[in-house]
Amino acid sequence: MVDPVEHASSATWPDTLELTLDGIAQGGDAVGRWQERVVFAAGGIPGERVVVRLRERHESYARGDVVAVLIASPDRVEPRLPGASHMPWQHISLAAQQRFRRQILADQLAKFAGVAPELVEATAPASKPWEYRSSARLHCEGRRVGYYAADTRLITELDHDPLLHPTLNQALAALRDALAGEPDDAQPFDVTLRVSEAHGYCVAAMRGRGERRRLAERWRSLCPPLAGVVFTVPPPHTVPPVGVDTLVEEVDDLTFLLRPTTFFQVNVAAATTLLNLIRAGLGDEAGGRLLDLYCGAGTFTLPLARAAIQVVGVEEYPGAVADAERSAAVNHVSNVRFVVGRAEAVLSSLEGDFDAIVLDPPRRGCHPQVRQALLERAPRRIVYVSCHPATLARDLHTLISGGYAVERATPVDLFPQTPHVESVVVLVRS
Repeated sequence: MVDPVEHASSATWPDTLELTLDGIAQGGDAVGRWQERVVFAAGGIPGERVVVRLRERHESYARGDVVAVLIASPDRVEPRLPGASHMPWQHISLAAQQRFRRQILADQLAKFAGVAPELVEATAPASKPWEYRSSARLHCEGRRVGYYAADTRLITELDHDPLLHPTLNQALAALRDALAGEPDDAQPFDVTLRVSEAHGYCVAAMRGRGERRRLAERWRSLCPPLAGVVFTVPPPHTVPPVGVDTLVEEVDDLTFLLRPTTFFQVNVAAATTLLNLIRAGLGDEAGGRLLDLYCGAGTFTLPLARAAIQVVGVEEYPGAVADAERSAAVNHVSNVRFVVGRAEAVLSSLEGDFDAIVLDPPRRGCHPQVRQALLERAPRRIVYVSCHPATLARDLHTLISGGYAVERATPVDLFPQTPHVESVVVLVRS
């Protein structure tokens, strides 16, 4: 007997429907079809027969959540924290996650940039599928602490996050205990936590209205690995930290001095994988004059300087550049120069030629002026580190049209248990 839901009027979406999933979409949802219309099914896996409850309906597609699995994929595993929206792939085996990352990247690059799928390599695996996150942003309201649920400002309370480094989970538990002494109506605030994987301690930054110093002192007394708490307040105000205000991390045998709010790779072990892919992509140009766009705290700038004649780093956030310059000094790296400013504002004014350019833009990708300036500067090689396949494909389309060819693209398993696709793409001037 055929399910009558599948023969409902094509003009009307039902509340629930049964379908077979046959693909995976950017963003991580499995994909199926109902009456020739696309259905994105969160919580599904290609190859499964499922029941989906719809929550978003459009003329040609709908989005929903898998509420029952009728025929399960062999790639399905038991989730560690069911319902946690910050790790929506925890029900998928690690091997399948890596296949899907490659598939998503290959599909996006082929569709929007014309890159042959065979140029997309297998996903570089993660060294740790769990406990790999070295930083976290927590939201606190009264005595409640946790993450915002996906696409909301509602706090999902958190006791333990299996993605976090154990020291951060220890700090999370101590924060919950410290908040027990706060009034129920205490002003909401945010906490950024960061651990030093090299040294095993953590620091935190508190942001929000209200006096938090006593809370920070109570928190530190409950958590010995918490070496310091800083308070982020708008200038010109300043508040002295409780304990230390700097984290020391080690990457590629280099020491990085970081404030807790400075961006740094969340998966420190995977940062080495990215660095090795960048070095391989630069080839002989690694020994020349390099430009590192969106360089942050110099995660790639300083290691690349070991082989290069000079590396110029460009970063719009002054605090990140200040940390990069401190790290360069403590490592006695003298052949680097940092420029504060937006890449699109300063790229055309930089003096001299560059043999190769490394860029690691945010999710929105490169500004059109950056893409144009890259073509005008015409370095022999460009190594593009991306965190979003769609904006990467858009930028590659421009670069390929301007005379570059993709040599290879490598997805990296930077964030296991999530659909995040990091990748490193090597382009050569044709």
